[in-house]
Amino acid sequence: MENWENEYPESTEYAHFYSTYVELVEKANIITTLNNLMHEVYTLMNSVSGDKAYFRYAPEKWTLKEVLGHMIETERLFSYRAFAISRGDKKPLPGMDQNEYMEGNNYNNRTLANLSNEYLAVRVSTIHLLGSMTKEMIAQQGNASGTDVTVRALAFIIAGHDIHHLNIIKEKYLAED
Repeated sequence: MENWENEYPESTEYAHFYSTYVELVEKANIITTLNNLMHEVYTLMNSVSGDKAYFRYAPEKWTLKEVLGHMIETERLFSYRAFAISRGDKKPLPGMDQNEYMEGNNYNNRTLANLSNEYLAVRVSTIHLLGSMTKEMIAQQGNASGTDVTVRALAFIIAGHDIHHLNIIKEKYLAED
């Protein structure tokens, strides 16, 4: 995990559209950041009561359960990308259409506690994966969604994606009326 000290991606290590996420992440050890975010998301989701888990702040928006499900599946995809690229895989990795992935999901039929536990399991797995990497693996570059990206950038994109959705959850889903 010390291999992540002083690791912050340059803007050339990821597509511009990911800057929204990367720029949300402080320049700190990403493993520590991911761990802290894990506790924050898990605690927050377990504090939600009743029908709030089914709340949509607009008709076309996802429920809180679906947002958490989206966070889980996105992290799975990005951590797989980090795994494949860290191992030197040079094949282009496929993209993800978040709206297509959301179609036919089962998130609203599951409990928020169950989804929170799955989130926790995925994040612990991501932390172990990234924490086991050497400096050389962290610096590996590959192609995903038609753009070049490094493992280092993927770690920060995962964290920034969480921060992005945490901000939306706090502002739009759990804000006091």
